[in-house]
Amino acid sequence: MSSLNNWSRTDNFIKIAVTKSYIGAKDIFTSFDERLLNGKDDAEVLTYYNDFNPYFLTFKSCYSIWDSLRSSNPGNTLGLLQLLEILAGTKIKAWDIALQNIYNNETTQYKSILPHHRTPFQSGQVNKRVTALENLIIALGTDASLATLKTSVSAFLTQLNAAIALQHNQLIGINKAIVNLEASIDKAADIAFGIFGKFITKFAATPKLIDAYFPVDLLQNVIQQIFTATLVNQTPKEEFKRKFDITKYKIRGTNVGNETVNGYFTNGLTNLPEVGARMITMPSNSVDEYSLVEAGYTDLKRHFYIVNTGTTDASVIIEIIKVN
Repeated sequence: MSSLNNWSRTDNFIKIAVTKSYIGAKDIFTSFDERLLNGKDDAEVLTYYNDFNPYFLTFKSCYSIWDSLRSSNPGNTLGLLQLLEILAGTKIKAWDIALQNIYNNETTQYKSILPHHRTPFQSGQVNKRVTALENLIIALGTDASLATLKTSVSAFLTQLNAAIALQHNQLIGINKAIVNLEASIDKAADIAFGIFGKFITKFAATPKLIDAYFPVDLLQNVIQQIFTATLVNQTPKEEFKRKFDITKYKIRGTNVGNETVNGYFTNGLTNLPEVGARMITMPSNSVDEYSLVEAGYTDLKRHFYIVNTGTTDASVIIEIIKVN
């Protein structure tokens, strides 16, 4: 007889972690591959490495194609792939929370509006995500309490359709890149989880030894590298506190919407920058990279804040990235 309750110990915890973001998957798989390679003097570990590495290389190739498309100049309209990232992170999270503020997620109203929760907005081809948005707008209907939410979803769909029109000729390539990348993530996660099972057998009496072969901090999301936020007013929002080597890291800012967003570091005792302090300016509908120095980082200023300078909502992705 099967249990009615989910048992977390039989969930593929690697797949759960890597499906949160493509960028996070890259960090996790890269670290895992390197750790296995470093343990190659152990014949069993070398076998595990040889099992995993081909799937890692396939993922790496798929990721490179996706990242190349993502890094292309978005021009005056934010690139389609950046909008899909915003949809999968900031937007659907904010809409889900707003919906639950009206209807609890156990109610029939909630389930009729988001029957598959956030999943349709976070993976799959572009047209399927557009369909998910269109269905969401229909499901929100004429409920007055959901009017603001419906306006937000409709505005984003308009922006997404504009980006699709702008990149129509590349749409087949984008869809192919997404499908291939997600398939490679899924398969690599399955292989990695199988290797975890082999490590359980290998180190049954001393399971903590397994930690040396897995990026535990990344799998547990202790070291967060990607931060999403919806800024609905002009109140500064702290994104992270971190000590950096300024020669090794920088910030990538993706700003969706019609408002300019500023970013800056403080000492944490205040959420406002000092007069004349350095800060970065992220124009509307832009993707750009910034040095930590130009954002005002020092060893005494490690708290990073973002603030909306306008009156309408702004959705932002902040990424901490390594300098090549």
